Amino acid sequence: MKLSHNLQVFRAAMKMEWAQLCANRAFVILSALAAISLIVMVSLFGLTGSYAPVAVINQDHGPFSRRILEAMDHAYHSFALKFPPPETAEAELMSGRLVGILTIPNDFTAKIEHGETANLDMRVDNLNVDLTNDVQRALPAAIVANGRNFPGVRVQMEEHDVWPHDTSYISYLVVSGLALDAMLIAGILGALITAREWENQTLKMLRMTPASFAAMLLGRLVVAASAAAFALMVALLVIVQIYNVVPASLSSVLLALSLCVIIFVCLGACLGVLLKRTLTVVPLMFGLVMPFYVASGALEPARFDGEVIWRLAHLSPVYYAVGLLEWAFHGLHVTPEPIYMDLLILLALALGSILLALNRLSRGRVR
Repeated sequence: MKLSHNLQVFRAAMKMEWAQLCANRAFVILSALAAISLIVMVSLFGLTGSYAPVAVINQDHGPFSRRILEAMDHAYHSFALKFPPPETAEAELMSGRLVGILTIPNDFTAKIEHGETANLDMRVDNLNVDLTNDVQRALPAAIVANGRNFPGVRVQMEEHDVWPHDTSYISYLVVSGLALDAMLIAGILGALITAREWENQTLKMLRMTPASFAAMLLGRLVVAASAAAFALMVALLVIVQIYNVVPASLSSVLLALSLCVIIFVCLGACLGVLLKRTLTVVPLMFGLVMPFYVASGALEPARFDGEVIWRLAHLSPVYYAVGLLEWAFHGLHVTPEPIYMDLLILLALALGSILLALNRLSRGRVR
């Protein structure tokens, strides 16, 4: 009998929250647009700074100079080679339109054929150290990659990959962006549900009813999770259709996304209980999401960023969500912890959040 009553409360809570969403269709649509804009935003981390425009003044035109240029052209996300006249190249460098000017001397091929050291002159617009370092790393990498074509070279690198396939930086970023979407959108939707009870002054009334608080809260959170899942499905469609990033296992991705939505809705509900104001919840979520995102291995595995950052990353639920989503989408293990550990920690956070939210909501309830 009690179970039947709780189910009725659960359904009634769902209907009430559904009516709330239907009255604010624009909010749901904007949530989906926000999910897409966040994916686009994080992908810019991989697009900006790539393909540095470099002018080439080739005075040699021999076979080895052509091979060097081919190696530079194939260097991953490094150079956008241009071949303007020297005067044009100089003007564009000084006006900030070029990162650098590479000059290949006329005796470049001849020196290599005779086993002599050949120099490449590179003038770099050292506007900032990061930009300069990118060029300084990419050019030697291209030279080393082409080194097997040079006579007299006795050392070559043999690469053995850990993973059977390469994952582009954009592919990694847009998938980790789904964790950002889940935290922000699902978290805000969950927080709004609980914070509204204080703002609308309905909490006292709810505490006087005999209905189950757990059934009421879960019913409303299911609707919030459904709205967040809709927004993430739209973002997933953009990733597959626009970015052409296809998941290794669609069923694993859908399951992982569903779990992330549920977990962050629960975390958001707890945050709404603690803050009690929607005007406080929303800016706080926006303020937390980027530090959590950047420090959680979303741009690259956090274990590569040093011991301090890696330890701090464990404080962010996005760290575990990124690990789960990258595994589901690409089959990658980006956290030293096993995938089941990432999942268990997220589930523990969700359970703890729900219990804390229920405790604060029902405190002072008339028995």
